[in-house]
Amino acid sequence: MTLRIAWFATARGTSSRKLLHAANDAIRDGRLDAEIVCVVCNRVRGQSANTDLFLDDVEQAGIPLISNSSLEWRRRVAGEISVPGQELASWRRDYDRHLFEQIREHSPDVAMLAGYMLVITDVICDHLPCLNLHPALPDGPIGTWQQVIHELIAQRADRSGMVLQRVTTELDRGPTVTWAEYPIRGPLFDPLWAEYGDDAESETPLFHAIREAGASREPAFILQSLQAIAARSSASSTSLAASTGDEIGSDLTAEVESEMKRLEI
Repeated sequence: MTLRIAWFATARGTSSRKLLHAANDAIRDGRLDAEIVCVVCNRVRGQSANTDLFLDDVEQAGIPLISNSSLEWRRRVAGEISVPGQELASWRRDYDRHLFEQIREHSPDVAMLAGYMLVITDVICDHLPCLNLHPALPDGPIGTWQQVIHELIAQRADRSGMVLQRVTTELDRGPTVTWAEYPIRGPLFDPLWAEYGDDAESETPLFHAIREAGASREPAFILQSLQAIAARSSASSTSLAASTGDEIGSDLTAEVESEMKRLEI
């Protein structure tokens, strides 16, 4: 069964374009049995140069675009700015309700959050299985990718990874659907640990090396994860929507590393 995906991105940085390109390429080449039925962005043109380039890509690919500025929405309703760790401002559910009315017209099976910088409320995630890419192991740090890396350095960790989580109202702690890991020690990293390992607050060369190790694997991880979900949906009558999951999820480390080697050829 072809997986119907609603693709969410804020596209604040450059990785959102890479992830969308990778997914579109894999779909076109027959490596991913899926269709991106719409792209959802919480920015509009003029808010960011990176977002504008992302929106160009969406339009050139001919994918239906749902672009609504959350910033403009908040200002229009004189809403409060949500504070991390506290209950979301009330306007956020109204904003998500407005989005969901448009999203459901495209009948997606799942939502893929790939660089979407808003917390999804129950208005969406209670009605549509939402998958969020989080750049840490299942038991790893929570927060943004920057916060994750700072915490890894502070812990003097020897590995990191990424997970695809089912989104719940508990930030970064939803059930793990898939995961993969990679080392952050070894010939490339050890000299950087020796020189910068005591600095967990700055964006040092060690910080950037850890980021590159994760970011370079994200496209392969998302593609392998979505294909596993598509295969599972075809083979089983139990849909992702029915899976609340206390299970650890599928380890796709070997598949991701194999895909990385394929891309190097």
